[in-house]
Amino acid sequence: MKKKSVGNIEIARVVELEGTEFRYQGLFPDLSQEDFDAHRDWLDPHFFDYGIGQVRFSFHAFVLKTEHHTIVVDTCIGNYKSREARPIFNMRKDDRFLRELAEAEVDPNEVDYVMCTHLHGDHVGWNTKLENGEWVPTFPNAKYLFSEKDLEWFSAIPEDDGNHWQGYRDSVLPVIEAGNAVEVTSDYALDDSIWLEPSEGHTPGHCSVRLKSNDTEAVLTGDLIHHPIQCAMPHVNSAACIDPPKSAATRQEFMERYADTDIKVFPAHFAAPTAGFVTGAAHGYRWKPDL
Repeated sequence: MKKKSVGNIEIARVVELEGTEFRYQGLFPDLSQEDFDAHRDWLDPHFFDYGIGQVRFSFHAFVLKTEHHTIVVDTCIGNYKSREARPIFNMRKDDRFLRELAEAEVDPNEVDYVMCTHLHGDHVGWNTKLENGEWVPTFPNAKYLFSEKDLEWFSAIPEDDGNHWQGYRDSVLPVIEAGNAVEVTSDYALDDSIWLEPSEGHTPGHCSVRLKSNDTEAVLTGDLIHHPIQCAMPHVNSAACIDPPKSAATRQEFMERYADTDIKVFPAHFAAPTAGFVTGAAHGYRWKPDL
């Protein structure tokens, strides 16, 4: 995705991992390739590799630059993080995220805010980095905005639940202990141009990030939606949704609210070209990339 603008807000995508190695069968266990084949006319070529029968998937952050602030939304997977339940995330040693930050002309020391749409491990991983055997904030001068509902839920997880506890322990708790965390409600507003919009279900406090500048609007969805197939099938949840019925209802409401508007949508896991629009169709909704 090339840099986009929403009025005076510049948006850059910072990629940590993109490709077909994250198998859709683990993400959408109830979907078959036949489900994807039925939508080949608009998923091909960007969002499904029909040669190998796998989705194209991305793990990326968004950097927002306003006249006053530099903001990172979600921080991907991270390095040296123990994630035995997710081999593709486990003990990574790849600095692509930091390199792409530099290419986007972002100095981690100059980031003002980190906004996490939710606290799953692949959205908080680069909140911290390993330094002299300790987890320290990657963005030492930033305020990290965490949903109070998500903090309450994730902090109560037993330590033997490695799937969720590990991410909280090494990527959220050190930020809190460093004094960089700010608990916010899911409708928190940073200012008139950037605010949170509740989109609960995937996690208890999941939120999207809304932007408005010079009468131009956008929404960063987090994990409200993982793949364009869910536009056509909003009832389909990912395996990672904590409250599947709520997640499906939230996604359906999202489609109804944003379809056929000029509000640009920036999902957290759509492969390039990533940004686009929800459009109505004869049966359900479709995804229109902003090429």
